[in-house]
Amino acid sequence: MASNASSIQGALISIVNAAFLAEQGFGVTDAVLDASSKLGYNNQTALKVMIQSSSSSFLMKFKSQTNYDLVYKIDEDIGGTQNSTIDNIKRFATAVVISKDSVFPVNSLFTASATNVVPRLQAANLSVYVQTFSNEFTSQAWDFFSDATVEINSFFVGGCINGVVSDFPKTSNRYRTPNPYLTDVELVEPSLPPVVTKSPTTTPNSTAAAPRSPNGQPKVATSVIMPLLTVLLAISALF
Repeated sequence: MASNASSIQGALISIVNAAFLAEQGFGVTDAVLDASSKLGYNNQTALKVMIQSSSSSFLMKFKSQTNYDLVYKIDEDIGGTQNSTIDNIKRFATAVVISKDSVFPVNSLFTASATNVVPRLQAANLSVYVQTFSNEFTSQAWDFFSDATVEINSFFVGGCINGVVSDFPKTSNRYRTPNPYLTDVELVEPSLPPVVTKSPTTTPNSTAAAPRSPNGQPKVATSVIMPLLTVLLAISALF
């Protein structure tokens, strides 16, 4: 699917339970390498291939057999990280996936603060991706006004992240797509038509227009608006 779609830039393969699969006699590392090789991913650079896992041992083994971008997924919310931990991650990954709460911790459905996780990881040349972004307002803090695009923008502009993991790729892609360039075609218009002189016309049975108040509204409108105002004021008095 990824190799035949022109609207995407590559594929991210997420591997879970690699140790358990190995115990059952299934080598997931060899399976992924074999599948990607048959599709020609290992012989091209146009499409980006990323391998994601929360298992450091799996990524370490995978790194020795391929040049794909390796992404370490941190399953728990974190508020910081040690220098030694960052150095260890760099041994087997080029990017990290963290939770939204690891960037902007939420308290009572409102963002309470901002951590230094993203700048510390980026300072070590690790790209930082954040998960999981959805369109449903129940997945968002109240600070983002129940708007998925506002949330994405807040994490990019305020959190300075490198990318998002989303259940709704069209929403993320719409935010990522730049506005079109202004071209010469936009400036081409036909010449203005000549001014046509028109004489005023009158009808024998024409009647005078209704008198207007200084603000340009017909005076007859006053008799319509005032009763409505009276009704509204009367309703307000009941409360």
